[in-house]
Parts: sequence; structure tokens; C-alpha cells
Amino acid sequence: MTEATGKMRAEKQSGAPELFLTPQTFTAMTDGVLVFLDLKKDRYSCLEPRCSAAVAGLLGLNAPREEGADETGASGETPAVDELVRDLLERGLVTRDARKGKRAEMISHTAMLRETPGYLPGEGPYIQLRHVAAFFRALLVTSLLLGFSDISHIAARIRRRRRREKPARRCDAHDERIRKLIEIFRVLRPLGVAVKDRCLFNSLLLIEFLAAFGIFPEWRFGVRVHGFHAHCWVQEGELICDDQIQNLAASAPIMSV
Repeated sequence: MTEATGKMRAEKQSGAPELFLTPQTFTAMTDGVLVFLDLKKDRYSCLEPRCSAAVAGLLGLNAPREEGADETGASGETPAVDELVRDLLERGLVTRDARKGKRAEMISHTAMLRETPGYLPGEGPYIQLRHVAAFFRALLVTSLLLGFSDISHIAARIRRRRRREKPARRCDAHDERIRKLIEIFRVLRPLGVAVKDRCLFNSLLLIEFLAAFGIFPEWRFGVRVHGFHAHCWVQEGELICDDQIQNLAASAPIMSV
């Protein structure tokens, strides 16, 4: 046994991962399938179920093993897994160097998710000029960002802003303020443009609109693999700002910004 192989096995036995995600990569496990998101290239990749659990093990993730999956998780001991790892390394999705990568983490849905309730007809909040101005500014910013920036730069921009701004204290008054602003956004949204990638545009538009009022929620991305579909939504704590629980239940979160 070579020194390198011996070191890998020692790390495996101590619980340390053999592989790390590169900074631009995120991952999720859903229905026995390991999914990678290369944020820089805006590209998703799915592994076959028979190899997913083994690769998840190399990443230090505790993943349920599907029937018929490769039983070994050690690099080089299963040809299919070994070849797959080489491919992931070549594509820049993973690295063996902990200093150049990050430990893989799978995020889950927040417990006790709640939808943002609407208003009965005639009971909605009054729309002021500042709301209209904020909406059209958000519309301009969103159009420029999606037109001239890639998704990794947009995500980095939102992440920096969330770190810079002090989060609002969660309370009933805060949640009610969000509810009013989301209702105003729903009323104003038809004034904007129709787009092909609707969830991406709408969620970013809502984030920019709420930012004008000092609210900086999470931007969450999720995937489902049977009839592959990627989705994104806006969330403040357990409060879903722009979607329904039933739509999110089938999606495994892969990234939170």
C-alpha cells in the first residue's frame, strides 16, 4: 500500500473527508442522487444512484445507500467510482486539497416553513409612490444584473450585502411588514416584463425590492431529479416570501445565499 493510499484510508477512518468541494461548487442529495451545482458555470450535474452514496462518503456526507449502490467508499477501490472522481477533479467540482476547497455540507428545509398569507380583496396595504419607485428601481437592477453578470457574481453581491447589513429582529411586527411589502410587490409585479426564467427573475426582483426597505432575506436554490428541475425562491427565516410549501417539498435545497 502506498503512503498516499495509506493516508487516505487513515483519514477515512478518522472521519475526515477525502474530497472537498471547490469554492464555486454546491451539492445536494435527493432520492439517492448526488447533485452538483457549479455556480460559476451555472451548470448542474447528477451522478448515477449506484455511485452517489460512495462519492458522498468521500465528501464526508452521511447519505443513505440505495439498493445496488457500490459498497465501497474508498478512492481507487471501485473502478466506476475512481473514474468518476477523476472526472469530478478534472471538471473542477472537487479537490483533494482542503486548503483550496471547502467541506461539503447539505442544507435542508427550515423546520416549520410558513407561507406568506395574502389579504382579502379591499384589505390590502396602500401603495405609495415610494413603493412604485422602489419596484421600478429593482426592475432595472434585476434586468441589468441578469443581462450583464453571471449568477456567481450576482450571488456574491447578495451575500456581501447580507453580511454587511444588520439583520432585522424577528417579531410579529417585522413579519407583518414583510407581508405588506410582499403584497405590494404582487400587485406591482404585472407592471414588469415577462421573462423566460421566471423564478430566477422574480426571486431576484423581490430581493432587490425588499432591500430598498432594509429587508435582506435568503435566496435559496433547490433541485429535483425525476424530470430534472432547478428552482429558486426567497425566504426570511421560516417564512416563504414568494412560493408555496407544496412547490418546495419536492425540491432538495442545494444553495442558500
